[in-house]
This record gives sequence, C-alpha cells and structure tokens, in this order.
Amino acid sequence: MINNKFLIKIILAMFLVVGVVSIFNTPEDVIAAPKKKKNKKKNKKKNKTKPVTKKKKPDPKAKASPKLKKPIAKGPTFPGEDPAFLVLPKRTERSDMASELLNKDVVAMTDKALKYLADAQSPNGSWSDTQYKSNSGVTALACLAFMAQGSRPRMGKYGKNLDKGLEFLLNNVQGNGVIAADGNNPLGPMYEHILSSMALMFAYGDMPWRPQLQDVMARSVQIVQKSQRVDGGWRYQVSREGYADMSVTANALWFLRTAKKAGFSVSGEMIQKGVKYIISCAYPDGTFRYRFFGLHASPSLGGTGIIAVCNNGNLDHELIPRARDRLQYEYSRYSIQDFLERRYYIYGCFYASVAMYSCGDKFWVPWYKKAALVLLKMQRKDGEMWDDHDNTIYTTAMAAIVLQAPLGYLPIYER
Repeated sequence: MINNKFLIKIILAMFLVVGVVSIFNTPEDVIAAPKKKKNKKKNKKKNKTKPVTKKKKPDPKAKASPKLKKPIAKGPTFPGEDPAFLVLPKRTERSDMASELLNKDVVAMTDKALKYLADAQSPNGSWSDTQYKSNSGVTALACLAFMAQGSRPRMGKYGKNLDKGLEFLLNNVQGNGVIAADGNNPLGPMYEHILSSMALMFAYGDMPWRPQLQDVMARSVQIVQKSQRVDGGWRYQVSREGYADMSVTANALWFLRTAKKAGFSVSGEMIQKGVKYIISCAYPDGTFRYRFFGLHASPSLGGTGIIAVCNNGNLDHELIPRARDRLQYEYSRYSIQDFLERRYYIYGCFYASVAMYSCGDKFWVPWYKKAALVLLKMQRKDGEMWDDHDNTIYTTAMAAIVLQAPLGYLPIYER
C-alpha cells in the first residue's frame, strides 16, 4: 500500500506544476486584465465625485456672513468722492413726504396740468408758447414734467408724449451741436440748448434705440464749456464775448454738474470760475442781482444762487443759509395774493423749489405747502398756469415739476 502521506505530496506537486504552466501559457491581454480592473476602480472613484448632489437649502435662522450683515450706506448718486455729488433721499423718506404733501387738491391740480400739456403737444412732438413758437426749451420743460410724473420714453402714462418730445429735440440738433429749433429766443439759443440738453441727459439711459445720443451729449457739453465768458458766467449767445448774467450761468453750472455725474468730462476750473461769478452777484442779506453790475436784487434768483453754489460741492458755504433764510422769510411773510402779483413768480418758484429741497424737510416742507396754495389759485380751469405775457406751456410745465417733487422721480431734487 502506498503511504497516504506520500500520495498527498504527489497531488500537491501536480497542482504546482499545472499552476506554473498555466501562467506561462496565458496570453498577454489576459495577464494585463488585472490592470484594467484597477483603472476601472479609479474611474469609479472619480465618477463618485462628479455627480451633482442636491444643495442644502440655507437655513433662514442661520447667521448671515459679515458681508451680508454690513448695511448698505447711503451713497452718492454717482461713484466718487466729489462733494458735488449730492445724495438722493431714501425711499422711506420719499414715501413719507409724498403722503404728507400730495393731498387731493395737489394731485388733482397736477393731473390737470399734465393733461393740459399732453393735449397742447404739436404733431411734430414740440410745444409752443405765446412768445416762443415750436421752442426746444419749452419742449424740454414739458418733457421734464412728464419725467417727474414717473413716465419714461415709450413707457408710462405719458410715455408716448415724452418720446415724441425727445425725438423733436434730437431732430433739432444743429450742425454745430447746438440744440435749438426755429422758435428760439431772439436773444440767443443758450437757454434752449441747456434745457434741451438737460432733458436728453435725464433720458440718456432710457433710449437704447438712439445710440447717437452719447455723441449729441458730448458735443452739448463742449458747447457750454466753450461759451463761458471771461467773467466766468454765461449769457444767451453761444459766444465768449460780452458779459454774463446769473440766471443763464446757474443753469449752465447745473447742466455741467449733471453731465459730470453721467460720466462726461467737465473742467473743474471752469466750474470754479462759474461759482465765483455767482458769488460776486450776491448781497450780504442772501439776495442776488441779475448781473454783476446790477443795482437791485431779483427775488426770483435766490433759488438759483443756492443751486449754483451747491453745484460746486460748497454745501457749507456761508451764502447758502443766508439765501435759504431769505426765501423762508418771504414765504412766511408774503400772502398768496402778493405772490400772484409777482412778476415771473413760477420761474422763481421752480428754482426755489430745488434749492429749498436741498436744504432739508425743515425748510422745504413749509415752503412747498405755501407754494402749492399759490399755484392752486393761479391755475385756470383747463389746467394751465400763466405769466405776465400769457405764456402757458413753460409755466405749466415748471409748476407740474414743482408739485411732483415729493415723488422723487426727477433727479434734480437731491440732498
């Protein structure tokens, strides 16, 4: 009998021989197979990281990051450290003012004024006044009145009227860049050019279908800058010759500041010279004369003086409280009938409105309430306002802008 132990050894030896032979006779692709298995495992590991997992919804009770917790500061209307960039009031401030000041009488009066303007528009988009037929300046003021209501080009209740008016202004850009229609002021087109440029500047970002608007605005700015007189101010003509007056100068500075905020290049030295001219026209009591060599102060120019000085960022200038207190004194002392008998009342009211608004609610709210009562008495049945020459378009437009100031849509009202 064969020993059992010996038999087991023989069987084990046979298994070893068969195993070695099978290894050497196996094809290369079979031998490499284990490597592929390893790669598959690696790919599986990679694929495990790729699938998109559902993001967890943020817990509303979780604490916000420091960046989100930081409150948004009340900043300037245009980026920069320039103090000339005043700030707009917060929405809550506007809503409080609107609810307090826009009573039923004021709203009804404003609606009638805007309807009158819309009905008076010519087929070519312009507006004409008794003294100024098809005038670009009058048209610009009507456009600003609709913007103050909240309408934008082709949008809002008066969007179509506004769009037609702005198109009229663009169609009357002259070869030299001056924006003036046939019915210009015979003394010169500077008023019309500045007011038209202001209206187009406020619509600058709302008319993407008019890419030429940027070039029109750039040329408008250059024309105003090149027309500054030697004494630092501006006058009716597009020229550097002759003496300036305070009214046109204040409007020119206003437009240049608006252009600067919109990103156009404006000379700081030129602004300084213009403000210096305004200051030279001031009296110590806060009143201003129409021209440097004038003798009598004009009650309509107090507001323009404040606006012009603020345009340079001189918010703490000693003239501002004097002119402000003078305006406040007049509106607290004079009766409604006194203002109705004043020449060019609405013109002065328009600039005083912007000036008093910039001084804060303490001064502006009482002023607004008195001005609204005067305008209510001045308005005729069909909605129009008037002046001594029976001009009814520019006066109605200015009055509508003043009455809608609490809404805060027009960026001329800043603090």
